[in-house]
Amino acid sequence: MKAAEKYRRVFGSISHLKDQISWTTGLSNMVEFLVWEPQRILGISKKQYVRQIIEWAIHPELEGKNLEEVEQSVIKKLTLKMTESEQLETYSMQMVGICNAREAIRRVKFFSEDYLNKEFDIFLSLCSDVYLDLFYQQFITFEPSGLWSTHGNSGIFESSTELKAMYMDNLAYNHQLNVLVANELKFSGRKNPDQLLKYCLMYEHLLEKGFIDKGAKFLLLFIGGNALEHNKQRLVDRELALCHKRAKKYQHLLRKELLEIVDHLEVASITWSSLIEFNNRYLAENDTCQVEQKLLQGFNQSLQSKSFMNLSL
Repeated sequence: MKAAEKYRRVFGSISHLKDQISWTTGLSNMVEFLVWEPQRILGISKKQYVRQIIEWAIHPELEGKNLEEVEQSVIKKLTLKMTESEQLETYSMQMVGICNAREAIRRVKFFSEDYLNKEFDIFLSLCSDVYLDLFYQQFITFEPSGLWSTHGNSGIFESSTELKAMYMDNLAYNHQLNVLVANELKFSGRKNPDQLLKYCLMYEHLLEKGFIDKGAKFLLLFIGGNALEHNKQRLVDRELALCHKRAKKYQHLLRKELLEIVDHLEVASITWSSLIEFNNRYLAENDTCQVEQKLLQGFNQSLQSKSFMNLSL
């Protein structure tokens, strides 16, 4: 049985992007993120961690020692390493090495783009349809109606769609409007050199597998710490130039069918600071319930605490 089949058997699946996923799935996705990337909580890779423990345990100085003595020696060295790597200022740069729980939390909470992605998944899944209508109408034209469903890059999404060509950050889909928005989240970095074409490849895959309907409008929205260029033609020209230079590697991105999707794609960009401003305007101009107020204010507070909002990275 393939890994995707095992996942679907245990956790279920979706058959279309219109399927609603509970916001609580975002919590299990957070656990999934940490399980698959233990370096986030160990400070080094799992392989490096195991090797370090073994090296300490078989060091000549411990020859002839019993299990308890070896254990105490390893714990002492481990504690020292954790103490050396811990930073006591919120935005101090990270030191390479094994870290303790406080340092691991500091690193993911303030410095991790992947952790921000998971926060965004939960946030967007709880946003009202009115909010999402107004937010996305800044970038793409449509008449508000229908329900929005959102999907983060999770095991359920991957095992259901079996999309292997790329990793997306977050998708928002309105079935009635037939609108698909790919939210590409950045801390403060640039887009990947073949990112537009890869997202068009994703669109093609989702369409072929029946996860979106034919003719769906497609918006690629970059959200970043800094303003990202979103002139579609310039971006596409650069990506195509790269692909033509390395045609053997990128021939799957140069197909006529894919380039037709590129023509259909719309591209836009917004900064996290502008998103905070939008949230504040939304709260001021709309009659919102207390739950939605807490949701938007809480996400704003989390964004304002990130390293890219407080440091010149």
